[in-house]
Amino acid sequence: MVPLDNSTNTTVIVAGNTTCGPSANTLCTPFGIFIDSNFDLYVADSANHRVQLFRSGQMNAMTVTVNGTSNGILLSYPTSVMIDGNGYLYIADLGNRIIRSGPDGYNCVIGCIGTSGLASSQLNQPYKLAFDSHGNIFVLDVGSSLIQKFMLATNSCKSTTMMTSSQIIDTTVINVRTSISYFSPLSCSNTAYIGLNCSISSNLCDMLQPCQNNGTCNNTNQNSLGYICSCPLHFNGTYCQFDDRPCKPNTCINNGICIEMPNITFMCKCANGWKGDRCEIKINYCANITCLNNGVCRSLLTTYKCECLGQSYSGKYCEKSTNSLVVRKVISKSFGYIVIIALIAVVVFIMTLDILKYFFGIDPVRKYWRKLKRKKKIKKSNPQVIRRFTYVN
Repeated sequence: MVPLDNSTNTTVIVAGNTTCGPSANTLCTPFGIFIDSNFDLYVADSANHRVQLFRSGQMNAMTVTVNGTSNGILLSYPTSVMIDGNGYLYIADLGNRIIRSGPDGYNCVIGCIGTSGLASSQLNQPYKLAFDSHGNIFVLDVGSSLIQKFMLATNSCKSTTMMTSSQIIDTTVINVRTSISYFSPLSCSNTAYIGLNCSISSNLCDMLQPCQNNGTCNNTNQNSLGYICSCPLHFNGTYCQFDDRPCKPNTCINNGICIEMPNITFMCKCANGWKGDRCEIKINYCANITCLNNGVCRSLLTTYKCECLGQSYSGKYCEKSTNSLVVRKVISKSFGYIVIIALIAVVVFIMTLDILKYFFGIDPVRKYWRKLKRKKKIKKSNPQVIRRFTYVN
């Protein structure tokens, strides 16, 4: 259920999660709701045959009553819930009954025979109920095209009972025998309409509009509901609430296109940059790409990009170098070559001298060494003398 906040014009989900189910946080064809003084929400969860209580601010509900209660009350498509001044819960269901909670559990108070009809002890698909300021109950009896009024027998706080129409009822609440027709279709010239102005269609499908997902409602006497839903292709359920389409709005993600196959399966045609059965995997375009010169590959939506190191490299794979970097590389290589050539020359020169000396007896540096030795001897035999000259005036 989605209430409208007029101050902000936005919607807030307070119960259910768009999925038809029987869990604590799901509903299935909810009809009637009631909010008590504590802002707790009661929901007639029709297709689940139960009444759910959502505490204020909670998304998980507590089941108030469901099939198989202590008093043997079996709900059959509850459509309306209401709480009276004493805190008792009233439930209208399409099983032609009004059920009330009390100190001893749940009890039937109107239509307890369970069969449809116009007698004061019978109802025919009650859809809505409401109290007036005097405690009387008004029931929208859809199957009979009537609005029934059941009057409060006494305002006494004491509980008394009386026998009427083969039923024992609590006269502090209602007296079934005093039910009257509040609106009658006989007052309208066209029996297909009811209401004060004869403007309300008495057609059950028009009043309930129970079929979901564009299902077509048809009145019928073949079931207890009084109508049947003809569902579109791939939808089923009593109210066409189950979606069996192979391609749902969220089948293919990331803008993928869902294509239905003949064998009731689907195939996702993925947008650029995505792959997988549901287009859930992003394609890595850097899987087989190597960026040069320590460049880093970045995978984009439909391609890739090599992010180059600094501003010295460019190109698709960072394979291009700037002119200044090329010059520096050439100079560095040239200097290295010169050093290598010089070292080679020195080694060759030394090896040549050794070959001449040891293999051919030629020592090109012998005279140099002898001359150097003679100079050393002369220095030793003629030591140097330091003289001091004194100035005489």
